[in-house]
Amino acid sequence: MNGMNSEITDIWTQLKSDPRPLVLYGTGNGADRIIDILERENIKISGIFSSTAFVRDRFFRGYKVETFEALRSRFPDMRVLMCFGSAREEVLSFVREIAKTNEISAPDVPVYGENVFNCTFFEAHKKELSVVYEHLSDEKSRETFRKLVEFKLTGKIENLFSCEYDNTDLFNLPENCTYIDFGAYNGDTVLKFYEKFPCSRIIALEPDARNFRKLRENTAHIKNISYYNALVSDSDGTVYLDNNKGRGAHESGKGTLPTKALTVDSLIQKEKRTLSGPLVLKFDVEGNELKALSGAEGTIKELKPVIVAACYHRSEDYFTLPLKILSLDPTYKIYMRHYKGIPAWETDYIFIPEEIKINSDICGRGGVAPSVT
Repeated sequence: MNGMNSEITDIWTQLKSDPRPLVLYGTGNGADRIIDILERENIKISGIFSSTAFVRDRFFRGYKVETFEALRSRFPDMRVLMCFGSAREEVLSFVREIAKTNEISAPDVPVYGENVFNCTFFEAHKKELSVVYEHLSDEKSRETFRKLVEFKLTGKIENLFSCEYDNTDLFNLPENCTYIDFGAYNGDTVLKFYEKFPCSRIIALEPDARNFRKLRENTAHIKNISYYNALVSDSDGTVYLDNNKGRGAHESGKGTLPTKALTVDSLIQKEKRTLSGPLVLKFDVEGNELKALSGAEGTIKELKPVIVAACYHRSEDYFTLPLKILSLDPTYKIYMRHYKGIPAWETDYIFIPEEIKINSDICGRGGVAPSVT
């Protein structure tokens, strides 16, 4: 891919030949996944530490949880792997402090699914990734794509810091727009959108019962908002949630919690008479993004909504989501934006139809993507 070193080695291959002691920063679901891969690759771990406030007399996966200072006193040249996600400034500052004395990386493991974004995965899907890259609509998107692919392969945190984006005013909308939030959580994204675009109609879906209550409480002051305690998928009916609070409620073949499922198309038909102006669909649905888009084919073809879709839950999201949109309407403009945080979470594709005005001060004229090799 243009702009990337074709000789790059993924982090898992690097670790196999690295003689330095390897220690992990963090415990929890992310650390579990990373330890599973390390054990599968026969890569030895020398210790685990947490931020000082979380160090107690406890063990994780058979390792005593220590402080960074305690481990560094034993292993001055240790290599550190960050094993959780955070956008909190105190955590990011601590990471920068660690980097002053020790190499620290953040291995990219999928939140859902089993496909690890390593060199084997990259080579197997290089054609699809190249097609997406060629369709990106501005240089910021292309830079973000290159940096994030390199991050996913190498775990080098500087790639994330160098492509952070702090301005979300990519497109302009009239005040009479309709916003539908799939995966509304506690209402945080509804509130952000409503502050930016005082839209005339909002619909919010959230499958988790506790989050749904918070969503209604936090957005009760908004007029003309409707709520659905439901999950968005590729068919209507009942699905079962694997309600692991560490990762959010998500559809799973092994789930036990029955939950109502809706497609975008059926929701739009139900709400069609209440909609006004341009339509914006936001998806952050715990790995169900591709299913959600599959259930939105009629809406996309007929109404041409703006679509904001999280693309970090599954490794294949980097190409399956934009290729899905392009198969339905190849005239969509495609942008990628990554916001502050480690690892490459808080990364979105923004799909914008020709009818919506782009903020040229932010994205420029776009231009033609350089060739991908």
